[in-house]
Amino acid sequence: MKNIIKTILITSIILSTASVCSAQVISADKFKSLVAKQAQKDLLKYDVDESEVTVGHLPVDSFTLPDGKVTVEIVAGSNNLTAREFKKINLYVNGKYARTYYAPIETKAFKYVAVAKEMIPRDKVVPLQAVEFKKMNVVGNLNNTVSMNDIAKELVATKVFYPGEMITKRYTMAKPDVVKNAMVTVNFRAGSDLNVSVEGTALMQGNIGDMIQVKNKRYNKIYTGEVIGINQVLVQI
Repeated sequence: MKNIIKTILITSIILSTASVCSAQVISADKFKSLVAKQAQKDLLKYDVDESEVTVGHLPVDSFTLPDGKVTVEIVAGSNNLTAREFKKINLYVNGKYARTYYAPIETKAFKYVAVAKEMIPRDKVVPLQAVEFKKMNVVGNLNNTVSMNDIAKELVATKVFYPGEMITKRYTMAKPDVVKNAMVTVNFRAGSDLNVSVEGTALMQGNIGDMIQVKNKRYNKIYTGEVIGINQVLVQI
């Protein structure tokens, strides 16, 4: 009986020692470094030119984990990354899940984007001469930045942009066939015969097939017609 108890005690000591030997301790600073590097790697999918990631204060000095290579996964909470937020961090050792921790992360991501050089009115095409490209912190607008190619395709502002303000996809749209306040040709038709064409001002924007209102300044009248082409409106009379 004594031999059995002695064997159990020896086995327990061996297992306990093996358990200690197979564990590792990583410091809070090491954890922060791993998280910061992973966060910067995750930002690459947004084609940012430069990024800065700071992991805030942690209430612990170290983490005890199984022995092996430690990697981290930052769980995305939303599609729109904010400048400061608590993130869920999963820790893995040799590719196997070990534990989860939450950490405060401050992020800055810089990219050369379209910025208003002068005031750009609402419902107007964004002119290239009114735009400059500057390196800006795009956190909060990672999926909304506007490039040179976007400007070249002609975008219409859906709000007023002031000098120094970033131009985003959220407040722009593809140029319609008729832009609000643009000069258009109003074609009047009676039956199947085209009677007359006059100049007018579009009171609404629209694409081919849309019904919009136009104003003829000469007669000071407002008509409703169908958009039939770029700056072309057909009014049936």
